[in-house]
Amino acid sequence: MKIKVTLRSLFMLLLGFGLFGAMVNEVVFGESAVSSQDEVVCESCWEFTYVDNQSNVFIDGKEEGDYLPVSSFIAESAAGEAYNHYRVTDVTETATTIESSSEVSRDISTNVSVLGVEGTTASTTIKGNNPTLNSMIQKHLEMNGFQATISSETTIQSGVSIVYTDDQAAQFFNGGDLTSLSSLSKTAKTEKFTSYAQAIRNGLNEYNTNKNVWLWDSSAVRDTPDETINFLTKHHVDNVYLHYNPLVEDSYPYFISKLTEQGIKVHALMGAPKWALESNLSIGKHRMDLVMEYNASVSQENAKFIGIHFDIEPHVLDEWDTDRAGTIQQWSNTSQEYISYAKQNGFMVGSDLPFWTDGKSVEPYYPGFYKEMIDRNDYVTVMAYRNTALGSNSITSLSENEVLYANSPKVEIGVELKPHYLDYVSFDNKTYLEMEQELSKVRSFYQKATGFNGITYHSFAEWKALEER
Repeated sequence: MKIKVTLRSLFMLLLGFGLFGAMVNEVVFGESAVSSQDEVVCESCWEFTYVDNQSNVFIDGKEEGDYLPVSSFIAESAAGEAYNHYRVTDVTETATTIESSSEVSRDISTNVSVLGVEGTTASTTIKGNNPTLNSMIQKHLEMNGFQATISSETTIQSGVSIVYTDDQAAQFFNGGDLTSLSSLSKTAKTEKFTSYAQAIRNGLNEYNTNKNVWLWDSSAVRDTPDETINFLTKHHVDNVYLHYNPLVEDSYPYFISKLTEQGIKVHALMGAPKWALESNLSIGKHRMDLVMEYNASVSQENAKFIGIHFDIEPHVLDEWDTDRAGTIQQWSNTSQEYISYAKQNGFMVGSDLPFWTDGKSVEPYYPGFYKEMIDRNDYVTVMAYRNTALGSNSITSLSENEVLYANSPKVEIGVELKPHYLDYVSFDNKTYLEMEQELSKVRSFYQKATGFNGITYHSFAEWKALEER
């Protein structure tokens, strides 16, 4: 059946109900209770698009079924405030009548539907042919204390379906009729409802941002490559910054090709404090030459490094204390040389950036240094080494300037897992679950930010050890 909804009446109805619709080209589309013959009467029928800086995820609150009101509330809450900052155009100036919203053109990469069914236990089943998103939503539901399983049944569905039981839904409201929008609108939601919707949002935030890791330990490549590959694949890592060691070059073709087959990109990690000094430029360029020689020596295209990742931290040098301004100027000059050289030879380029480069350690000596670094790199990894997500002296407070400055998704947030004598620096003194919960808060905090590109773990060995505790 085709459904016609006039944009003007639709907009007024959505405002009246306090519901949001699909953000498509900054216009709200959706359906609600209407009365005209040309419109459909559908209590609680509505839909919207969850948007972040990477891709669109369409969360469908229109599945048929008795528990449609519950699904609509879950879907609305799962989007949180992800779209509240978008400007809504004046729909009175927009083209007249549209067909059913399913026929509206959208740039959507993933469909997520929410559906309620009868059941005898409080549980959720996740279906669909997107195994990565399936597992991320399952992970976050379980982290929040919900029973969630991934269905093994074959499906042609082009996305993910989150199917909850009525027993599960009953925990979301303090009474009320689960089949009635008007009843649930007047019924208080429980903490479990908020936690459930947040878990879905956290899964989507993780899915739509990068996950990266520094890998310094050559033995993980040389001695246990398959174990390392399995870990990186299981955790859906996007980029590996692999310390380039010429002594283990023979292990790279197998390791890199297997990761490439899984869609994981491998970058050559290199750098030292002294590389910031112009007198040592030849050392850095020589190391890049070795990577180029390796790439030229392997016949398989998927066994090559695709990028160079620089870790140059001159603050440990004596020159940092004796001539701060001159050392930072050299750091800028050499970085530009390295980055240009790498790009000229076809590499993607990124650099580690200490969180304090936007503060009093650098700004008085070289104003705008961190902005310059963000502009000239393809991406930067801000080493915001704290173990709390929000508040003062937190991951977000130490990285916000960099994320908000970037006008494209090119700022990664680096987090520390290595032991540290200051208890607020590293996740080493936290549980794996506590770390994941804090990182979810970081992704949620930055879900509106154009510059945010994901989380980078420091480093592989500690990440693996923390999970195994």
